[in-house]
Amino acid sequence: MRSPDMLLRTRSRLPDVVSALKRGIHMDMRRSTQLREITELSRQMLEKAQNREWDRVAELEARRRELVILCFRVPTSRQEAAAVAASIQEILRLNHAVTELGRDCKERLSRELHAHKVGRAASEAYLNCTR
Repeated sequence: MRSPDMLLRTRSRLPDVVSALKRGIHMDMRRSTQLREITELSRQMLEKAQNREWDRVAELEARRRELVILCFRVPTSRQEAAAVAASIQEILRLNHAVTELGRDCKERLSRELHAHKVGRAASEAYLNCTR
């Protein structure tokens, strides 16, 4: 049988245990919320990339990066692992789409710049011949 002293010590620790459990549950909910926000920011980045709003993509990416750092400051628990992995896969898929759009835009701009340089060189050559 437990002594009255032992019961008092156990009861006095109960709020600490309950508090720790609540923090653990809160962390799971917070991580879930953060992952949803990261995914939503990734979707917004893709939308802006599709509209060629690259300055906005960069702003969203900076916000997303901060949230990712906060989200993974604490290691993922085994219980969260599958859900976290699924979220990460979706975020990576969206990120890949943004990257592809960025690559396509860069190539298009490169071709346009090259055409502009060729046109400018041709104009200069023509002007030099007419002088």
